[in-house]
Amino acid sequence: YPGALVHVSKNKLHVEQLVEQQFPQGLIASELKLYDPGHSFFILPPKDSEEANRPLHPPFLAAKFEHIITKQGQKEIVKAWEGLKWAGFNHHAGSREGNRSSSLGLHLGVWEVQQAFPKVTRDTRIQSPETIKAIDRLFVVIGTHVVPKILALLKRYAPKQLDRQLRTNRVVKRLLRNEFLLMPSLDFKGAFFCLAIKDGTSEIIHIDWNDGLDTITWLIALGEWEGGMIVIVYKGVERRIPLHAGSMFGFMSRTLPHFTTPVTAGCRTILTCFSDSNLLSRASKFRLLHQGILII
Repeated sequence: YPGALVHVSKNKLHVEQLVEQQFPQGLIASELKLYDPGHSFFILPPKDSEEANRPLHPPFLAAKFEHIITKQGQKEIVKAWEGLKWAGFNHHAGSREGNRSSSLGLHLGVWEVQQAFPKVTRDTRIQSPETIKAIDRLFVVIGTHVVPKILALLKRYAPKQLDRQLRTNRVVKRLLRNEFLLMPSLDFKGAFFCLAIKDGTSEIIHIDWNDGLDTITWLIALGEWEGGMIVIVYKGVERRIPLHAGSMFGFMSRTLPHFTTPVTAGCRTILTCFSDSNLLSRASKFRLLHQGILII
């Protein structure tokens, strides 16, 4: 089971040391197994693993689902993203990107990360009025074309994760009632709570320390490009996986070290949909009642 990084503290040195131990001759992405069977697939954990038998562990380490986002949906998401870029925006999470990429992603939605309470991200709220309208349009399109697909996949393949996501969503909507009233499109129905979007890749080997340990992070690539493969870096499950436009790749990003190969031609927009661990943990401490929330 690829669990060497499950119980360690947040430090990129742990990832670097693991990669050096497992690949002492150096890691060359092009020499790793190319895995592209042309259909949906799952990478399953070993059945006899103690870690994989955690009550909330997903039934798979990673999975790729082909032909999920329709071509019309892809066009609408790209159009909304182009409109957001045209409106202009400010990055407020740049320091968090240095461990995974030289290019900045825009983090939109709700998270808690190192805060003491769930909040709408600064990338979402500290923008010009025109940019906030463009973010809202992007949210609406994602809510139409992405959210229902993720909810359907969770319902079919990871019902325990879906139940936790839905319970967390009810708590978050109550805690941030005013924010959701001002921007209803913030409600991703529990499929995820935050998304990162950018053009390009995350080329540095990393794990997503703030993502929930037993949650599934979803990658959706859009556009026309060459290269830009997701690479899982862990002995036994190491492989290069092409992401096709409109497909979805769901994986345990807090457990599996990963990076993306360079885009060699064209333009690749990547959408990462995730839920942070602190947000999920806090929601589990609340009980919803008709009149409000009680801490238990």
